[in-house]
Amino acid sequence: MTKIHIVSGFLGSGKTTLIKKLIKKLDGKKVIIENEFGEVGIDGEVIGRENYDVIELAQGCICCSMKTDFEEAILSILKDYSPEHIIIEPTGIGMLSHVLSILKIKKIRDRCLVISPITIVDTLDYFEQLDNFGGFFTDQIGNAGTLVFSKVQMMEVDNLHKIVDSVRELNKEAEIISCDWDDFDDLDYNSLINMQFDLEKNSTSYIESTSEISDGIQSISVKSPKKFRKNELENMMKEITKDKYGTVIRSKGFINGDDGSLEFSFVNGRFTISKNEFNNSDRVCIIGRNLDEDNIFKLLL
Repeated sequence: MTKIHIVSGFLGSGKTTLIKKLIKKLDGKKVIIENEFGEVGIDGEVIGRENYDVIELAQGCICCSMKTDFEEAILSILKDYSPEHIIIEPTGIGMLSHVLSILKIKKIRDRCLVISPITIVDTLDYFEQLDNFGGFFTDQIGNAGTLVFSKVQMMEVDNLHKIVDSVRELNKEAEIISCDWDDFDDLDYNSLINMQFDLEKNSTSYIESTSEISDGIQSISVKSPKKFRKNELENMMKEITKDKYGTVIRSKGFINGDDGSLEFSFVNGRFTISKNEFNNSDRVCIIGRNLDEDNIFKLLL
């Protein structure tokens, strides 16, 4: 099935920049639907330089008046291109809920798998945009499956926490990624391009899976791992260095337990554990070579 990726966000939040990063991580044929609001498709031209097929819808935002055009564009792309991936960039002043409603149409739903819709949150201007552009701004955040904070390197930690508290009032379920984009690693990209989305429930599902992410490097993802206390989590990360699990290079996740919800990060035998500040759902991703899926699942489930 064709995977559909949606990257929304207010004007200037960084949509085109993030799309250029994501498309380098997607294998197979890719088509980008660029919903440019205005006469000149600047973003489409920029993305097009990367040698991907770009389709522009330039008559207005994807909403009721554009529904037929957008639906026909999706169906035409599926027929004419048969891509592995379709990336949709709605205009910065469009409603994410309208895009999702069109993707529920049976002719599209039967042929496509919707990946967790991304909304980019511009941390520098968040509260000003929230005050001035309430309706569609909150619609983008409230309907997202994943919220990616941009420009965090320019923010104080306390101010970031205020933004987290605010977006959690609008969306209690979305995954939050808040690191500097220059620090994204394979696990961050794995989350952005593989979390599936249930259109009926407006929720993400991070399925148990094993995949090859590059030559000789595997990724194992586990949804809803068993509960670990903090000391048990420490022991688990020491355990995965043993040969029977393969060579674990990197692991990251969110795990619930008697000590509350915890976030951990493991790199080549070194690890950190902290409180899960963003209330992200329980999941673990492990990257390495010659990974033993059975032993890893036994350890985590």
